[in-house]
Order: sequence, then C-alpha cells, then structure tokens
Amino acid sequence: MQIGYVTFNTEERQRVMKVLQMVRDQTAIDELGLGRVRDAFANEMFPGMSTLQRRAKYFAVLPSLYYEAAKLHYRSREEVHRQIIHWEIRLTDMLYKGASSQEDRNGITGSSMLEAAKKDETKFVRYDPTYIYQTGLRTYNMIRSNANLEALIYERSRQLDNMPKRMTDLENGADADEQSGLTQMFATCGEHYDFDRGEMLQTNLTAREAQFIKRHIEMSPASKDSLLAYLLREGTQVAPFYSELASLWHELPMQFQEQYRLALHFSYWAYYMHLRYRYLFAKGNEESERAARYEEMMQACLDKHPEIRDAQMMGLVLTHVWTRMNEESLHNFCHKAAQYLEKDEMLQLDSLIRQRERQIKGNRNKIDNPKFKAYEMSDPRVMTFRWDEIVYRVITEIREALCHNEEIH
Repeated sequence: MQIGYVTFNTEERQRVMKVLQMVRDQTAIDELGLGRVRDAFANEMFPGMSTLQRRAKYFAVLPSLYYEAAKLHYRSREEVHRQIIHWEIRLTDMLYKGASSQEDRNGITGSSMLEAAKKDETKFVRYDPTYIYQTGLRTYNMIRSNANLEALIYERSRQLDNMPKRMTDLENGADADEQSGLTQMFATCGEHYDFDRGEMLQTNLTAREAQFIKRHIEMSPASKDSLLAYLLREGTQVAPFYSELASLWHELPMQFQEQYRLALHFSYWAYYMHLRYRYLFAKGNEESERAARYEEMMQACLDKHPEIRDAQMMGLVLTHVWTRMNEESLHNFCHKAAQYLEKDEMLQLDSLIRQRERQIKGNRNKIDNPKFKAYEMSDPRVMTFRWDEIVYRVITEIREALCHNEEIH
C-alpha cells in the first residue's frame, strides 16, 4: 500500500517507509500490484488516513505530546526518542484504563505489548503511535513542519534553553511558547493531558478534541478539498461500508460523484482480477474443487457487476488516477486486461495475469510454481479505500462527540 506524505528529509522518509512496509505486511497480498490505483483513490478521497490507524483520539493527543516534549531539556536526539516512547507507553496505559469495552481496547496502539513495555520500554511495539499517525498529523497541519520530528523537538528544546529567563517566566508563558516556535510547529486542541501522572483517559473524543480534528481536516490545504472534509463539513450521517455510500451518491457534488463512481468501478474490477488470479493458481496446482469455486465467484461477480466489462470505464479510471499513480506498467496492464475482459478473450487475459505476476514477483511468482503448491491463499476482498478500516470510524467519532455536546447544552 502507498500512503501519500510530504517530506524532503531522508530520515523522515525512512521512518515513513517503515510504516508503509508495515501496511504491506498486514494487508492482503497484492499479487498483481493493483494497490497503487487503490491508494491513488484513497489518498485523494481520504488524505491522511491509513489502515494502521484505529482511533481519532490520537490526532488530538499526539500534537500535545510533542508540544510538551519540546519543553524538556535533552542532550541528544536519542533522548527525545526515548521521551516520546516513554510518554507513548504512558498514553497507552491511560487509554487502556479509560476504554469502556474490549473493542475499544483493541483499537489502542501498543496495548498488546503494554505490560511488557511498562517493565522494559524497549519492548514497546516497533510501530508506535508516532509512526502510524505522523503522516496524518502533517496532512492535517497539526505538525507544521516537514523536518524530522525528533530533530524538530530537539531544536525547539535547545531554543527554549537559550531564551532569556524572563521569557520563560510563568506570566509570560504564552509569549515564550510563541517566540520559541512551539505554537507554530505544533497545533494543540486545548485539552490538558498529564503524560507523567495521568491515570485514565477516555478513548472517546471530547467535544473540544472533535472540533479540533474536524477544523484541521476542513482547513488544511492538503485535505480541505477532499471528500473526507466535505462529509465532515456537511455533518453527513454515513454508513459503515464503502459500498453503502452509493445511497448518498446523487447528493454529492459532481467532483465527488465522479471519484466515488470510478473508485467503486475499479474495486469490483480488481476483485474480479484477484479472483481470476486465484483461479489460475488453483488450476495450476490441480485443485479442481477450489478452481471451480473461484469460477463460480467470478461468474457471480460478472452477473452482479456487468459494468466491469466496460473497457472505456477503465480508461476513465486510469486517466483520473494517472498523476497520483504514474506507473506505466500498471497502466498498461489495467488497460489491456480491461480490453481482454470486454472482448471475453480469457486465454489472453490469463496470459497477461501470469506475465504481470512474474513482472512483480520475479522468481517468487506463485502460479504454476511447485514451490508454492502447499500455499494457502485467502480469498480476495473488495477494496474499500480505507473507509471500512478507519475513515468511517473517525467521521463517526467526531460526529458523536459533537452531537453529544449539543445535547448537553
């Protein structure tokens, strides 16, 4: 999976690439490399979102964690890293204690390693909240710099240390933060979080946190024109599954109608292609029953979505995502595969699928490869562009927090 991010810093790029690798490891294997198109749509409709994310809460809390971290004294950037991890473990503990159900606890990053990490902080999850949410925090202008985060905190801390004492007096605290660049680098929601002694923190958003996240998504240059910002701005009540957004389709502005129509078309087309890939794999392994099952699933897909045979629609999809995808080999595969499917030229389509897998996987290709004869391949899923995994939840959590606040008042 590809997640969009903006940075010109080598270290920062390496950190983000680790997140991308984690995404690839945790999601279904993309044997045909179609994820580039999926992510082009997802980044356009729902920028800043990632399938690794689980709760909206982190978008409100983490900027405050970095803001407070920059006020401490450090001798090295490594100390900054340790401080962030220390507070992330404390935050995990606070959220875990504040969760109202097991489902809420499952959405807390690092909760599975919490007890081990409390005894030894090096045992905390490899991909901590900063790894997972940092791209979104930058997208929504909550971190207002492309610099490496730890380097940024370290430099701001040194600036504070070098400021005249009168600038750091309590009565001038706000001015000190402004002149040190803290308020310019980190946007905070206004809630107070005690990362040293806090005992419990609810996983649900407060009204202030919800308004903070909503405002930043709606106003950030990188997200303000997205479908995500539109749905939040309009207060639209949405369904938990991406395909169910079709009920809102005619109410959306034209640009979002087109995004949704093309993305949905590609999701069903890609689902068929992944079914056909599995059919070829099963057939090559002489698994006749499994091959027959995939044949039935392919036919059911075509019966339900006959429009995926339309090669012209695929041309519109590829034109729409080209500037975000910009991969000629993938463009050519989708274009040719759509033409073969439209003309019912299945032998040519199967040959193209085999060729595409070899192009991507090299000698690790699975079709007709004896090394993978015992390989258990899971069924494909229809693409949801991160909606089912996180987008619906973020929108719902924001909406519920704001509605609850209105009911109180």
